[in-house]
Amino acid sequence: MAAVECKNCNSLFEGKFCPQCGQAASTHRINALYFLHDIPHSVLHVDKGFPYTFYQLIKRPAAALNEYLAGRRVSYDRPFSYVLIMSAISVLIVSRIRSYIENLQQHTGAPMHHTSFLSHYQAVFIFLMIPLAGAITWLVFRKSKYNFWEHILINTYLAAQLNVLLVLISVFSLLKYLITGSAGYSITVFMTVFMVYYSLTFAGLMKTKKNGFTLGLKLGIMCFLLASVYITAMIFEGIVEV
Repeated sequence: MAAVECKNCNSLFEGKFCPQCGQAASTHRINALYFLHDIPHSVLHVDKGFPYTFYQLIKRPAAALNEYLAGRRVSYDRPFSYVLIMSAISVLIVSRIRSYIENLQQHTGAPMHHTSFLSHYQAVFIFLMIPLAGAITWLVFRKSKYNFWEHILINTYLAAQLNVLLVLISVFSLLKYLITGSAGYSITVFMTVFMVYYSLTFAGLMKTKKNGFTLGLKLGIMCFLLASVYITAMIFEGIVEV
């Protein structure tokens, strides 16, 4: 097979992909056929990137994080990129729902509640809590195989997934308002799902054949500390009321 010059980095190589940058050897001029192939491929092809990362962190979060931390990373979105995308999507959807509820309240004469910036953009609040959550899980599991920065990475991915919960709670709040005229923030639902998701994930990450009771105790301590810090911060920022 004759050597091909990469159109991206100009390296000479043989095969279907450039070993230096990953560019495909065969490229075609952009035309209608390109879009007919690319659109369904981008939407339905979930073996790499953002869709794959999202699906894996929903279906098997502990196994996905174990793979990433073990070095099998090519199929996953990078953690910082992923959490920013998830946060942006969450802010867009939640703010639209919130604005719609506020417009309905204006028309019905219902009392309006003034909120802080982080109360309005709760995805930003979750993002800012990543270092604290990472410190808590690292302290609880400091004798595990994962170092502090790996705990930060784990919590970055998990924080991104909490945005799904924010969207679902916002949709529930809208439906609740349309039915009952009340649209309160459900801290109980949020914290319950939050703790269950974290517990299942860290149980999978930390489980060994010998640490059943100890692991259960540490998971309980982790949940207590996370819930205490989150609820305290939410009250301080006016996200929930006492």
